[in-house]
Amino acid sequence: MQILALIAALALVLATASTSTEAAPAPAVRAPVSLKDRYIVTLKGETDLKAFSRALKAEVAAENAREAGNSGVISKIDHEFDTLGDFKGYAGTFAPGLIKRLQANGKVAAVEADATVYATATQTPAGSWGLTRVGQRDLNLAAGYTYPDSAGAGVTAYVIDTGVLVSHPELEGRATFGFKADASWSDGDGNGHGTHVAGTIASKKYGVAKAASIVAVKVLGDDGSGTNSGVIAGINWVAAQAKAAGKTAVANMSLGGGKSAAVNAAIKSLVNPGVVAVVAAGNESQDACNVSPASEPSAVTVASSTKTDALASSSNYGSGCVDIIAPGVAITSTWNNGATNTISGTSMASPHVAGAASLILGANPSFTVSQVVSQLLSKATPNKITGTKGTPNKLVFVN
Repeated sequence: MQILALIAALALVLATASTSTEAAPAPAVRAPVSLKDRYIVTLKGETDLKAFSRALKAEVAAENAREAGNSGVISKIDHEFDTLGDFKGYAGTFAPGLIKRLQANGKVAAVEADATVYATATQTPAGSWGLTRVGQRDLNLAAGYTYPDSAGAGVTAYVIDTGVLVSHPELEGRATFGFKADASWSDGDGNGHGTHVAGTIASKKYGVAKAASIVAVKVLGDDGSGTNSGVIAGINWVAAQAKAAGKTAVANMSLGGGKSAAVNAAIKSLVNPGVVAVVAAGNESQDACNVSPASEPSAVTVASSTKTDALASSSNYGSGCVDIIAPGVAITSTWNNGATNTISGTSMASPHVAGAASLILGANPSFTVSQVVSQLLSKATPNKITGTKGTPNKLVFVN
């Protein structure tokens, strides 16, 4: 076993920073914003994707020909989802007439308006303590961090977020850029959120699984926002990579928006390719069942705790959708300037659990998704968190 002494560092603080060193007040809820004329179209499981794609492309061309010369909507398929098993479909811009025909088509399972989704963190100027806490049964923040010698070696953790500064020295060359939902985006991280998440999973000093590999899956822009369709496109890409690799992997999603059946279905479809989906519960101090992807039962949904073992005041909660709790207030990790930052939220709690899942996989490479999740939940420390509001009282534990 190895011991890491934790060294707290003051962080860069954005203009929106909270001055609290404990749980910040719950931020105002950002309601999902439907995107005009943009939709996610989900097909029924038995529908032939290739045949439907040919027909849809012909319909799009015909619809656009009818729209030529006026101010109507020009239809366009932005994403085709084809590697998620029973979840298959499209996202794009579709004219009202075409959407009506799709809604009436017997081969279509659902048509959902595309909507915004956000990274879920808040700023705070305190130092990190999360690693110490996940490595002990009883609260003792003066202790070090004990973790398995394997340290997650051989495990791939996909960070579905704002991108990652893959050159950050703390990531030691173990991070690569994999995918971006918008071709106009850079291959870096102009926000910092994704780099912070990656660092909590696998960086040398701040990471839970210090030998795991990180793959950046960029579905949020520099302002920390994106779309449900972009998130699903990232999930689709991860599923293809995991299927090709043929071994269990981990994906962290520290993001959220309004409840979306399409996003939840895409998350559920990650199980078959062998991806443990770990997601943030959200920071609106409400039932996590109201938002996605936190409401998806197949995901490991993570609430946030403070350094005094209380549920963070901003954390979403509930017995129906939250599975586990992890440190999420005043967490120091890597940042997109090559240094560090200290921020709070369930976004910071979730990667502690993704790191713990990576450690389990590193020690048990043949484990399935269900075996990893079972061990995560069975090893968790019970009944340590106060003010849980009905949330399962299970604090993630690493040893």
